[in-house]
Amino acid sequence: MAGLARSTSLRERGVGGRTPGNDCNIECPRASCGASVDDGPVQALSGRPVALVTGGGGGIGRATAAELVAHGWHVVAADLDLPAAERVAAELGEEVSALELDVTRQDSVDAAVAGTVARLGRLDLLVNNAGIQRHSPLESFAWDDWRAVMDVNLDGVVRCLQAAGRQLLAQGGGAVVNVVSVAAERGQPARAAYAAAKAGVVAVTRTAAVEWAARGVRVNAVGPGYVGTEMLQGFVDRGQVDLGPVLARTPMGRLAQPAEIARVIRFLASDDASYVTGQVLYADGGFLADFGVPSGGARTTDPG
Repeated sequence: MAGLARSTSLRERGVGGRTPGNDCNIECPRASCGASVDDGPVQALSGRPVALVTGGGGGIGRATAAELVAHGWHVVAADLDLPAAERVAAELGEEVSALELDVTRQDSVDAAVAGTVARLGRLDLLVNNAGIQRHSPLESFAWDDWRAVMDVNLDGVVRCLQAAGRQLLAQGGGAVVNVVSVAAERGQPARAAYAAAKAGVVAVTRTAAVEWAARGVRVNAVGPGYVGTEMLQGFVDRGQVDLGPVLARTPMGRLAQPAEIARVIRFLASDDASYVTGQVLYADGGFLADFGVPSGGARTTDPG
């Protein structure tokens, strides 16, 4: 399959910042490749399906971009941290575009979808991965922190789901994979907002799947357990997460790697999952399956 002739970078310009000859509110700086904004969809050069991955600047998002590119996709790595998204694009090559995206702003979300379609010709997959954390006991959880988590982790998912969903429905098909968490199914001290938001995304996933199934759009979710990302390491370094109990509570006795979650996302996006919609696939090392009560025999990770 032929790849793009050159790498592409997409930068959001915001309300009213329309590029001449393009009504998508996205600037595509293509001077380095000699193309103008009127050159038409890059998709025509590639022939690859197109995925928009939010939170694409690191962790699970970066791993998902790498996994999809390796299996024939063009990926738009969208992140509030544009330099991080650009590093992913530089690392992974010409089939990754970088885009600045603020999922708390409707105009930013709309511009991301419109710009992706304008420059790449279509959209086939949305991976809703952007998320934040705030830790506090429930009785003292600040409302500003609560609203911040909801605005990104729940409302941001819905904003992207609506904008991308309209495009997928208009095209007659596509897929959405929302990234949730084991926190949607289990109580976690000091993480009420995060757990509530992820549980909300599970409900929205199932509702969207039911509404859109007959129109060719599948909506599923992946629910990771604890994943070895930079974000988790930051929580460990700040004393907000103790990995000892986490690993003891996980039957497989280790953290997931971002690439393992990315492979589940790719499966849910693929034709191998063509009859799968409205489902949450938990990739958690057995975390949710474990009853959580010691049985008298010590758990071991030794396969012998």
